[in-house]
Amino acid sequence: MATFEIQGADGKTYEVDAPDERTALSALGQAGASSGPDARAQAGIALAQQMHALSPDQKRAIAGVDQETLQPARVPAFAPPGYNSLTDKIEGDDALSKMRTTSGGILEGIPILGPMIRGGVDRAAAATIAGASDETYDQVLKRIQAGTAAEKSMNPKLDRASQITGAVAGTIPAMAAAPEAFGINAATNFGKFGMGAASGAVINGTDALVRSGGDLNEAGWGAATGAGLGLVAPAVAPLVGKGVKYLADGWNLRGAAKSLGVDKVAAAMMAKAFGNDALDAGARGKLADLGPSGMVMDLGDNMRQQAAGLVTLPGEGRSIVKGAINARDADANWRIRSGLDETLGEAPTPSRIIDRANRNQQALAPEYREALRDAGPVDTLPIARYLETEAQTLRGDPQRLVQRVRAMLDHQPTPADIARARANGQPPPGTTLVSDASELLNTRHAIDDMLETTQGTNAVNALTTARQAVDDELRASVPGIKEVDAKYAELARQKEAVGRGQTVLSSGREAPRPDELAAEARQGALPQGLQIGPSAVPVRLREGARAEIERIVGTKANDRVALQQIIKGEGDWNRARLSTLFGQERAGKIIDLLDRERLFAETTDEVTRNSYTAARQAAQKALTGQGGDGFGVPQAYMAGGLPGVARATGVKGVNAVVDALSGLKSEASRAAIARTLTSNNSAVIDALLKANAGSRLPTSEIDDVARALLLSSGQRPSIPQRQ
Repeated sequence: MATFEIQGADGKTYEVDAPDERTALSALGQAGASSGPDARAQAGIALAQQMHALSPDQKRAIAGVDQETLQPARVPAFAPPGYNSLTDKIEGDDALSKMRTTSGGILEGIPILGPMIRGGVDRAAAATIAGASDETYDQVLKRIQAGTAAEKSMNPKLDRASQITGAVAGTIPAMAAAPEAFGINAATNFGKFGMGAASGAVINGTDALVRSGGDLNEAGWGAATGAGLGLVAPAVAPLVGKGVKYLADGWNLRGAAKSLGVDKVAAAMMAKAFGNDALDAGARGKLADLGPSGMVMDLGDNMRQQAAGLVTLPGEGRSIVKGAINARDADANWRIRSGLDETLGEAPTPSRIIDRANRNQQALAPEYREALRDAGPVDTLPIARYLETEAQTLRGDPQRLVQRVRAMLDHQPTPADIARARANGQPPPGTTLVSDASELLNTRHAIDDMLETTQGTNAVNALTTARQAVDDELRASVPGIKEVDAKYAELARQKEAVGRGQTVLSSGREAPRPDELAAEARQGALPQGLQIGPSAVPVRLREGARAEIERIVGTKANDRVALQQIIKGEGDWNRARLSTLFGQERAGKIIDLLDRERLFAETTDEVTRNSYTAARQAAQKALTGQGGDGFGVPQAYMAGGLPGVARATGVKGVNAVVDALSGLKSEASRAAIARTLTSNNSAVIDALLKANAGSRLPTSEIDDVARALLLSSGQRPSIPQRQ
């Protein structure tokens, strides 16, 4: 109890016994309150004047403000989210609080500089808030630090994890900038372990010195701990890295196995085959190019070997693979024919096209008669003299052909001509030259027939020249005949084009080269003579080629490998020819269709052939106790040369696959592999890529992180600094 002198409103000084000045002022105020109104007013004025004269510290003392926390008495204290007043603990998972704890912990965890950076951030925030409020800088800073401590107590594990993250993030750049200082890639053990210990001692000792506010004991303990961790880091970090890599790969494989619907062993087996086939992300496109009938096992030999192994083993897996292959093979003819029809249209029949052209040529007879009706006599004397001269100089078939044409120009008198001459008292008429245009036209038709069967360059040239002479006389004597001739010639060219089109995919000398076919197609489209409009020769070329493709398919559809070899050919000539006739896009579709079907046939052959061979060897081993183990690569070479070696090597591969498949836990796993191999889903490719790629964590980076984790393990939590 103390005595305080307090001046009242009346100017008098009163002595009040009280434990503190606040109580004395309160007593004086109560004394004034018990008096009359004037006395109470005077007491209030005196109390206000007295409070105004007090210093800030005296005011806080009178108000009962705690000097450390600046919390007024009888005023509820600030309670962070989740504060439990019964246990006096902060319990909660406020998202904002976690974010502040994480960001602050990362900054604070940076070795050596972390506490200074965190303190600088807090001080900058305090200065900003104090400048915009009535609080002093110290008050704001203490409040920020109190809030930070509360959030740390609310999330202690998160705070520690964040500080470790900051420590690792702050150490790795230093390791990358100066790896020798940490013993990384050192040539000697001294450099590796010695520099590791030295760098650990320096980093952890300095960090402990900063965090402890200059405590040398803490600094010594941190240096010793850091030296020990730095000494073992070169040996421990690779082990930690391998462990992390193993766990990460296992986690990645587990996810891939779940996507495939198989166990980890089966997923690893399929991923290995996928990798041995050198498949990557492009496998998605390959599977898409195979169309809806494609399967994952079509993508590579190792994938097909797994399917062959499943066919060897009894159970559901075998049924799935064989069922998928048999169903696909059963639809092969339908796929090929429907694909060709969709791309090139339905195949025509060449004989029907030619018959239709012949009928159209015959239908031109009335037009010829109309043209000949008003024709005058023809002069065949110059033609006859030319042919007689040629017959004197030519020999062999050309001579005989020219003589036959010359004989066609002779007009033999008919019985009616002879009877008419006798009736008129004239001598019988003799042989004369043809003067009727219709007879000369028939002569030209006969020459055309001869040209179709004549062989030999000289003979063809002789007939062609004779025909030209006859044609020139008809043009001069029969107006309008050349228009009809143009129609007739167009039909003849179309018939010839149908036959030519059936040779374009041949491999013999009769087949045109790609540039020759392109020239023929361009020239064939041009109108000839008095023809109006483009020719249909290119259309007939395409129809002839389409008919030939249909013929090949009809005779080779069950042998898809031979079918692909015939139509596609060994080189690129057939692709170029098909591009000329049908366009590059359609030609590509045809070739792709045949390539797909050949691949499907090879898959069927490999899966069934290898599986049956492996099954026969297993049966032989079971019956004799020896099996085919003695028949190896040397024996295969002696029996079948290099192809025999390839087959023997393939069988050994299937045998290994069969052994691996037999070791799976259950038949369900083999069935799941079978469903995966026969799938057309690109998600399977994604899962296999994921399983085959592993965690994609570089070992060197894992080692660096492990080394940084070891070095940061020697750091102690920051000790709050007083300001």
